[in-house]
Amino acid sequence: MKKRSKEATEALEGNPIGESPEQRPAVRGGLTLPRGGRLIGPLLGLLFLAYPLNALLGSDPSPARLVVALCGTVLFVGVFLWLLWSREPFRAVDPEAYEVRKRRAAVVFLAAVASMLTISFGEEWLTLFVHTGIATGLMLPGKDAPVSVAGLAILAVVAGRAAGAELPAIGRFALPTALLGFLFAALAHHISTIAQLSEAREEIARLAVAEERLRFARDLHDLLGHSLSLIALKSTLAGRLLPATPETEGAAKEVRDVEGVAREALREVREAVAGYRRPTLDGELAGAREMLEAAGIGCHVENEAGALPGSAEAVLAWAVREGATNVIRHSRAERCEIRVANDGGGVRAEVSDDGRGASLEGTTGSGLLGLAERVAASRGGFEAGALPTGGFRLRVSLPLPNGTSPTAEPEPRTNNSSFAGEDGSR
Repeated sequence: MKKRSKEATEALEGNPIGESPEQRPAVRGGLTLPRGGRLIGPLLGLLFLAYPLNALLGSDPSPARLVVALCGTVLFVGVFLWLLWSREPFRAVDPEAYEVRKRRAAVVFLAAVASMLTISFGEEWLTLFVHTGIATGLMLPGKDAPVSVAGLAILAVVAGRAAGAELPAIGRFALPTALLGFLFAALAHHISTIAQLSEAREEIARLAVAEERLRFARDLHDLLGHSLSLIALKSTLAGRLLPATPETEGAAKEVRDVEGVAREALREVREAVAGYRRPTLDGELAGAREMLEAAGIGCHVENEAGALPGSAEAVLAWAVREGATNVIRHSRAERCEIRVANDGGGVRAEVSDDGRGASLEGTTGSGLLGLAERVAASRGGFEAGALPTGGFRLRVSLPLPNGTSPTAEPEPRTNNSSFAGEDGSR
């Protein structure tokens, strides 16, 4: 029985059953690896560069050739390690367009350096193509990886022949380039697929919890709310029908108490229903990312707000939803950034894009008007307008209570009735 109560509490709080809020990341992007561990394999692989360097030193090169070879090697090693150090390969979400262009440029640079050193100093430098093939398979997304690996293998053959090497000697490097490149491309795709499945499972759990919250709110609305409204109305009517005599004074007092308890319980139920239907910031951030990426707009999300009062979280969630909707409908943007930050005394949410911000200047839709009213009711700041550098930005800032824990703030009382009851409103 205790276990069931705990699971129900987690569900009503919006957490997947069996998972605490501390265990759940705010924004999910796939499987990440520690950067130090990410470089162990590449560093060990670079030890094979001793083979071409030893062959170069054994050929008694001129100082100029030695300097050129060493500079090319340093450039290759630097770009290779930078690519694997700064770019996470195992992602559940495909990288954005500008990120893909950076990776492609790095791979092209590595291939060019490998070709130049091979043609200039001999077939031993074909080993650089193996490293380039591994980096290509890991870092390029989708179909780019196998196509680029195949192109690298062909380029290795061409560079080897230009260096005067025989096909059997070239094959010792071209085949590992292709095989290892395809292997690491398959590995990256496999891990990315697992991360996508894990993320989809978490999303299904989150949607199931949200649906259960809405079902519970509807049940409260339809059953308990109606019954409490009826009790309050009947109590009021009974109090009016009782004659004003000393004999019935005690009964009238009890009837008034029943009416007061019923109305108080009805108010608490209304607040509970409003809380269950209130959007959550994590849910809106995840939904905004999905909508923007489905619309072909790159999305970067940062959530550093931490725990927030329920009223502030609801307003920020509406701001994220409205901002993402406007970006999709009006901006024609290629990239959108959503940031939520806690400044100590306040919290702010910003939704900015690189679209046609000037055309949105002065445009006031009902969504922004409604959001501005919510922010004003919370004594916050609201800004919406074009950026000087182009694009559009929506910013909402809210004050936080001083000296109180955000999670301890009581939920705001609502005066809007969500039941058909004693005041006849719905």
